[in-house]
Amino acid sequence: MEIQLIQSSEYEQTVINIVRKLPSEHVLQLIKFAEFLEFQSAKEISNGTDETETEDEISISEEKWNQLFAKPEAKRVMREMAKEALEDYHNGKTTDISLAEDGRLLPA
Repeated sequence: MEIQLIQSSEYEQTVINIVRKLPSEHVLQLIKFAEFLEFQSAKEISNGTDETETEDEISISEEKWNQLFAKPEAKRVMREMAKEALEDYHNGKTTDISLAEDGRLLPA
């Protein structure tokens, strides 16, 4: 799979324009989603190679997450996300999932 890196473009400007209009708590959510996509892309690129992380890589990753969760706004955002998830669950807006043998999440 070939990944095309986008240099300064319409896409970047669109993202910048969106970020400028969002409240700060949503900007944090957007950043987390972008980091998730970045991780997924890196995982796809390395597919077929040894995907085990070294102890150093795990430590670095854990430290990054610890720093993120230590921020004052992180607790508030996590509470909001949990509240929203519970509301979705109680309103029947969620889907049961299962884990495929290759580690992918699938609808149950």
